[in-house]
Amino acid sequence: MQPLSNEQIHQSYVDYEEEARAMAPAQSVVRARRRTVAGGEHVKHRRTRSGCYTCRNRRVKCDETHPICERCRKGNRDCVYPEPSTSSKSSRSSTKFKNSPQESGSSADEHEHDHDHDHDHDPKEPLPPIPDDDEDDTNIRSLDFTPLTGASSGQFHREPSDTPSLTHDQSPSPSTEGSMTIANPQSRPPLSRSASIQAAKQTGTKPELPRDVRFYLNFHRTHMSWHHYCFKRDADDFLRTTFLEIAVKHEPLLYAVVGFAAYYHTLTKPDGRIQDFLGYYNKSVSLLRLSIQRSKKYTLATLMTILQLASIEELLGDWINLMGHQKAAYQILTSLYSPQTIMQSETLRKVLLWYIRFDLFVGFQSGYETVLGREWFDVCHDYYAQQCRENPNDMTMKYEERFSYSRLLATDVAILFSRKMKGLVSDEAFAAQLVDINRRYTEYEQDVDPVLLDPNAFITDFSGAPPRNPDDIFDPYDKQVLYGGDQWTTNYLLLDFWAIDLMFKLQLSMVERKPPSKETVIRAYKTCQIFEAIEYYPRAPPGALIEAQASFGIATLFLPKDQRHISWFRRKFAKIEASGYIYPTTFRTRMTEDWGVDVTKWWLPNDEGCPPIIRSIKDFIQERTTAPKDQTSEDLRDMKGLFSSLSLADSPDRQSATAGLETGLDGSHDLGLGGVGVSPPNLDEALFYTGNSPDFGWSCEQKVFTVREQFGQDHFPGQ
Repeated sequence: MQPLSNEQIHQSYVDYEEEARAMAPAQSVVRARRRTVAGGEHVKHRRTRSGCYTCRNRRVKCDETHPICERCRKGNRDCVYPEPSTSSKSSRSSTKFKNSPQESGSSADEHEHDHDHDHDHDPKEPLPPIPDDDEDDTNIRSLDFTPLTGASSGQFHREPSDTPSLTHDQSPSPSTEGSMTIANPQSRPPLSRSASIQAAKQTGTKPELPRDVRFYLNFHRTHMSWHHYCFKRDADDFLRTTFLEIAVKHEPLLYAVVGFAAYYHTLTKPDGRIQDFLGYYNKSVSLLRLSIQRSKKYTLATLMTILQLASIEELLGDWINLMGHQKAAYQILTSLYSPQTIMQSETLRKVLLWYIRFDLFVGFQSGYETVLGREWFDVCHDYYAQQCRENPNDMTMKYEERFSYSRLLATDVAILFSRKMKGLVSDEAFAAQLVDINRRYTEYEQDVDPVLLDPNAFITDFSGAPPRNPDDIFDPYDKQVLYGGDQWTTNYLLLDFWAIDLMFKLQLSMVERKPPSKETVIRAYKTCQIFEAIEYYPRAPPGALIEAQASFGIATLFLPKDQRHISWFRRKFAKIEASGYIYPTTFRTRMTEDWGVDVTKWWLPNDEGCPPIIRSIKDFIQERTTAPKDQTSEDLRDMKGLFSSLSLADSPDRQSATAGLETGLDGSHDLGLGGVGVSPPNLDEALFYTGNSPDFGWSCEQKVFTVREQFGQDHFPGQ
């Protein structure tokens, strides 16, 4: 089974604009009847048959304006509509939506004349009614979605992996008689909502998600964090609440999330195997393709599914398919929303930031500007800047404003250099814009709110951390390096901005034919020091190293290539890959050429530090590597647009680049890094940290893995 290709997705999306018109709100007035009790107080009906999930859960009238209804807009609530239904008018919704934390408070619109209505449901309207109180779905309630304390502070509470929230007497074991065929993962159709409810009432039990699915959802909730998604911060606990609530209502997204969690769980098992997570990915792709074929009304859940699949592809080094899914996500995003409407709920804002990361990722790797127009980045920053003015003590808004501005800066740099390469900008205009961008970079850190850089937030307690490695270049336990508590996000604010700044400075060096400045090299060293401090800090949230790896990879370009540094690089890259982020083959090939040490198979000799499951995945990927399909894919693989013009003749004079810095090697030139000397790199060595992007199909059509084979007799992972 091949992953969903960009061509297949695009072909299914071409008719979206016409179909989207069907999603416009109906203007007809429905009959209404007001219920009252003594005293004239209004009583909400037990059932609201149409509207967004939030209004239906509150049992109030929804005007069904897309994408944000009027009540959710006024109350600043998430507004999520259910999937279009192809079932009959009498079909029931599959689950009951729960409010996310930010929706729990009341607002002024609740005290308006919120007359609740019974509706004459339009047969053409695809929105099904929510269930009665006795029909509450157990899929969400079977999982404990209680937020973890300190979710955004770095004091992340880990629950034991061997005690998942699986109630054996209520959760039937998966069938050991059937089998899971990867080529056709949906072996049996799910029961309809009405049939499953009726069956539950007859048997005295309630329908549940499959046991393995619940296990991995629970693993996602208890052992994964926002760092696995590179979200920087998740103060509202979106990924463990609203996101999972949407996932259990949309099968393609559900199995993509399960596959993502299963991948990370597999890495924790000494006997983990590819099929332990690959089947869920394939099932998600299959269900997504089927959903697209059956309905052209794409939804927020469809968009989330594609982004979740792209997250898996990034981990496995499949950047070509990631680019295909990024383009597909762009088609849906821009069809469903505008820069203004996407900012009207927290869920939509999270999805936009998720997409933007991939857009910037592909743009920087391939040397192209972002697919999404600059106005989206501009509106996003304006929103958070306004929130900071209205909520001056809200730390999350302070962080989001700085993150959104750094993305805007990165976008402007990508646009400028891309257009210069295409000959669309004159030398005079290019020089003027460079001056302006350089000024904005200089002012960026000056505008960071002092509370985010509070020195009292530095971590001083590293108890439980391993002893310092004598071969380490830095002191990772320096008590003025790593921020903790509520300022944990500051580490990523600095890493994120420094990486963007380093990229800009490298491009400036190419244009001006000058070596990077001493200050730029020092910044690269500080980036690596924070990275190593995060690695060794024993109370870092899960996935913290994964989110820091991109900044680390960029920073290594500016460090010397002597034996000591190369050995340190190799250990760190091995640690990153062992944590689940697999680099493509071409990257290791380029590092082999640059370092003069063979790291084409693995970073360390004799597969030292390489878990068996990582070796299996790397071998599996390499067997299925094919050539890129188009010019953009080839440029993504080769980093064409950024560094393809570099040659030895283009490099600035090496001696002038190192003048005044070589003395740091003996400690006589203090750089604030323990006497470490720094030498700006020869630009010919500035091979970017990306490489080949394999385009492969994740297919195991010749293999059949039974449930018994996967988990053993009455055995689940972690039990």
